[in-house]
Amino acid sequence: MNISDLIKNKSVRDQAWLEERRAERGNLSEMRDVALEEITTNPEMYQKYLDLQANNISCSAGNVALTLFQLKGATKIGTISFWHEQGRYVQDEAMKSGAKVFVPSRNGQRRGYLMGDYYDVSQTIGRPIKEPVPLMENTARMETALGALMNYSPVPIVEQGGMPTPARYDETHLCLAIDPSYGELEVFSALATEIGYAQAHDKGRNIDFDRETYRVDAESVSYMLCRRFGVDCKPPQAAELAQLYEGYEPSDRGEALEQLRKTTRNMGDGIDRAIQPRQQERSRRHLGAR
Repeated sequence: MNISDLIKNKSVRDQAWLEERRAERGNLSEMRDVALEEITTNPEMYQKYLDLQANNISCSAGNVALTLFQLKGATKIGTISFWHEQGRYVQDEAMKSGAKVFVPSRNGQRRGYLMGDYYDVSQTIGRPIKEPVPLMENTARMETALGALMNYSPVPIVEQGGMPTPARYDETHLCLAIDPSYGELEVFSALATEIGYAQAHDKGRNIDFDRETYRVDAESVSYMLCRRFGVDCKPPQAAELAQLYEGYEPSDRGEALEQLRKTTRNMGDGIDRAIQPRQQERSRRHLGAR
């Protein structure tokens, strides 16, 4: 065999490898589409999705959907590098049992996504996971968290006693009323939901707004946010989920879930910065010293 044959053989192998990767990406995209359709049609699967997404708010909706359908019972997920940052390591016997997902390309010359793997915490060993401290009634931390949450209301917040619920968005007067006679945890949960309604109404610019249309979305954001901070919150009433997403393409379903995730993360990160500013400052100083 001469050099020309070696070059041709390598080109053939490279092309075969590329076609195999393309096929795998296509299969993974199809799996993601199926998962997204199931999640936005089946209320039980939607609830499982919300639980996993809330526990992994930094992970995209599409990757959480993929993980949900590949790693049964997953709770906390991430790549190998993510677990290394947590002081944990994927067990050898689990290395081939991760969930296939899409991860950003690390090649600075190329933008896009490659196939990667997510592993559940149950597949790792190492440093104990630090559990978040839940919000508690009548504490300075709770007061700060409520104040930070109020900042996300796009309309004025007013006090109103004697209400049947701790908080309520008034779409007529474009304000959000809070009844301070309720407990702080109740107010936190209800306020998060009503802020969702207020944001959807967009100060009256959304002329098609009605509460029922946006109820599942508003309740989903509140549920995930409350789960992040250890606040009791009823799951969304998703019996009409299939009708809500009727006519949506898989990509539209994924985008809708992704928007809910981003909204929840944005609000949660803002609350986190407010309740633990010293820790945030220490992190910045540490990163600056590296």
